[in-house]
Amino acid sequence: MPATNLTALKDAQRELLLKPLDAAVFLAPWYTAAPAAFTDTSGALQTLPAAYKSVGLIDKKSGVAFARNVVAAPIESYGELEPVRNDITSDTTTIEFEPQQTNAMTLALTTNANLEQVKADAQSGEVFFAQPSSEQITYYSAIVIAKDGNDAAPIYVFKVMPKVAVTKYAGEQWTPTTIISQKLTLTAFKDDTAGYSVAHGFGGTGWKSLLTKAGIETATV
Repeated sequence: MPATNLTALKDAQRELLLKPLDAAVFLAPWYTAAPAAFTDTSGALQTLPAAYKSVGLIDKKSGVAFARNVVAAPIESYGELEPVRNDITSDTTTIEFEPQQTNAMTLALTTNANLEQVKADAQSGEVFFAQPSSEQITYYSAIVIAKDGNDAAPIYVFKVMPKVAVTKYAGEQWTPTTIISQKLTLTAFKDDTAGYSVAHGFGGTGWKSLLTKAGIETATV
């Protein structure tokens, strides 16, 4: 084989270092289908179905955190130093973020109350509702979109979770130096209609120019 050096073998390509400079989380009632494509033929981002609403501003420091917890059941044999068999028994994905705006969506997420049934007082504008005391789970369909690059050549990163539910509440802390908000953890579940729990996508004019470097082939027309 021909001689080479480590620099050539490394195949370092800085253009493929993606950084989410901005991101948004969109939620819709469960069963709301995600778009078949997020960008048009030119790579421009398209609007989402009307049912998908943004949670608005998100805490910058914690951002949007995705975690994957895989649990395996290794089988060990007498005299062997390594497992002789290993089977995955659980594979769970979670998304964690801290919505900063106070609106009907974030109140529903943080209290699990049905805000569609809550009306403000006609005269005072006061809003008052009880947090549900009985166990209930509200499922949503989620889309997360991040953007790298500039508007002239953006790179979009998409994650679709057709069935999610809030499974952990960090709680509120009221201080004069912070806003009223709390970090939420949502767990993704497999949706029978979509056939998956998490899907990933990339798009935009900036991404289109990176396809060859990323090692992804383009479909023939």
